[in-house]
Amino acid sequence: MKKYRRIDWNDRLLIEKLYNHGQNCSSIAHVLGFSPSSIYREIKHGLYPHLGAETTRRPFHYSAQIAQDHADYHATSKGTQIKLGNNYGFAADVAQQVKHGISIDVIVNQKKQAKQWTVSTTTLYRYIDRGYIPGVTNKHLPEKPRRKHRKPGMVKATRAPKGLPIDRRPAHINRRLSFGHWEMDSVIGTAEGKRQSLLVLTERLTRFEIIFRASSKTAAATTKALDRIIPQFPQCTFQTITVDNGSEFQDCHGMEHDKQGNQRLTVYYCHPYSSCERGSNERNNRIIRRYFPKGRSMAKVTQKDCDKAAALINAMPRKILNYQSAADLFNREIENLLKNQK
Repeated sequence: MKKYRRIDWNDRLLIEKLYNHGQNCSSIAHVLGFSPSSIYREIKHGLYPHLGAETTRRPFHYSAQIAQDHADYHATSKGTQIKLGNNYGFAADVAQQVKHGISIDVIVNQKKQAKQWTVSTTTLYRYIDRGYIPGVTNKHLPEKPRRKHRKPGMVKATRAPKGLPIDRRPAHINRRLSFGHWEMDSVIGTAEGKRQSLLVLTERLTRFEIIFRASSKTAAATTKALDRIIPQFPQCTFQTITVDNGSEFQDCHGMEHDKQGNQRLTVYYCHPYSSCERGSNERNNRIIRRYFPKGRSMAKVTQKDCDKAAALINAMPRKILNYQSAADLFNREIENLLKNQK
């Protein structure tokens, strides 16, 4: 079955050659593979009075360029008109918010909730792609939406984990039905500064983020960091933590127990090379990189810098949270914990 195609520039050049040498529409159509009526209409769009022969009736020739200009002009009217129109206030407001690091989806849905005029998230991404939002390009976006979703493969472990494998994690934790279950990872800057790292924890239900400045990427530093973080929150805030198989998470007993030897939480280990099993953690790590870019040493990063970045992340409205902030949800869960402990 023949595929439909339009007459293009190369076809028009051939039509110009054949028609101006005396070929009729039927013979040209046979050469190009179009119907005679299509060639007839195309030739009408490119005819001009030829200036080479001064006779009582000036002959008409076909110009590929005239026909191409005609086709290009009519192509500009294809599709629906741009919804943005002359809405310069909307464009300026979007540009300002994007430059302040607010995501496109959050901008759109905040305007929807405020009953303001807006376009869809996909349309706004397309407008930025085409340069319709002044002063904003794809470089200003926190990140472009991912088009492809890869199905992760499962890599078999060569040795047993130091603690419980993620396969043993209860179903209610997997489905994010309860509070107090965390994912943990390390974020480093450069190879030269790899001794300095950030220990990042993400609560699975609320997506609340804790960023702690660790002295080094070691198991001892991780245990010491948890000893300082956990007492800052009410009891049962930390029930489980899911980690990968990095060297800094190999002291399972130290992470699970406090200094007196009492068990304070349970640690689960992901399968090798399966960062998707800590999906919330990995997603927040991409946001953290806005404040601590990859390739920049962590040597001069302070805990104050970490707290500031964490506060900004936790205050962001998130689509996954129905456009609420992680801080609001986390504080609500903490209040419930305190009520139940009375």
